[in-house]
Amino acid sequence: MQNVMSGLPTYDDTMSLANQARFAMDNKLYVVFSVQPIYNAFQSNEQGHPVYDEEEYIKIFVPGDTKTTVECPVTDEFRMRFSKQYDNFKKNLSQAISGMPLEAWTQMSVGRVAELKAMGVHTVEQLAGLDDGPAQKLMGAHDLRRKAQAFLDASKGEAENSKLITELSKRDDEINLLKQQMQQILEAQKPKAKA
Repeated sequence: MQNVMSGLPTYDDTMSLANQARFAMDNKLYVVFSVQPIYNAFQSNEQGHPVYDEEEYIKIFVPGDTKTTVECPVTDEFRMRFSKQYDNFKKNLSQAISGMPLEAWTQMSVGRVAELKAMGVHTVEQLAGLDDGPAQKLMGAHDLRRKAQAFLDASKGEAENSKLITELSKRDDEINLLKQQMQQILEAQKPKAKA
């Protein structure tokens, strides 16, 4: 929204744009929501036995960086940033990251898949977007990233080609139907020969 009087962006507009830039790489993260039992010391002392409260937690993994993991209570910001994963968590659905699993890509050996998963990389899309720092820890990672990106680009092109082929086939069917209808009209208009 812009300030109507001055035509300048409002504070909310500026914050929204800043957050969009700040969270632009969130789609590369592996995020898991869970409910954790948190010891309640006050209630435990009051009741004379251990009392635990349930609290929503988030765990954020950076693919390729096994040392950078965030685990903390869920805030409204996390619910907004990772709304798809949070919705799946609330519906008791799988929170798995979307993309092509490494196991399904024929370029990958079983050992390489295990190595990448140990680094927190689970999909071809994550591999293609792997940052240089984590990639340096993996032998041949730069070539593998390049191949993953080329595969994704080719897959996107195949999807577009498939859509085009479907549309052309539909158009050809319509043309053939129109030809048949035209032939029937012409046949109906021919003068009938007398015997």
